[in-house]
Amino acid sequence: MPRAARGAWNLLRCAHLEPVFAVTAAIAVLAVSAGRGWSTAWAVAAVFAGQLCVGWTNDYLDQEQDRRAGRTDKPLVAGLVPAPRTTREGSRAPA
Repeated sequence: MPRAARGAWNLLRCAHLEPVFAVTAAIAVLAVSAGRGWSTAWAVAAVFAGQLCVGWTNDYLDQEQDRRAGRTDKPLVAGLVPAPRTTREGSRAPA
């Protein structure tokens, strides 16, 4: 895997993808069932970006606890993603 793709994948892993997609899918279903039409795309994009931000912030704030617990499966703890990158990307995500 190319270095840039590996870095992007590790950054996405920091966001806790399962809840990101679960919450985003739930909002999509609710928006469609409410008859939102094309504005559903805006709602889904906003929720997706917000959930990424929440996941990155959570991973950043929990990194010391994860380190103490030996959670080497976490990209921040394993050193695969530098901590400043998660805070920088989290602050860029439109909410």
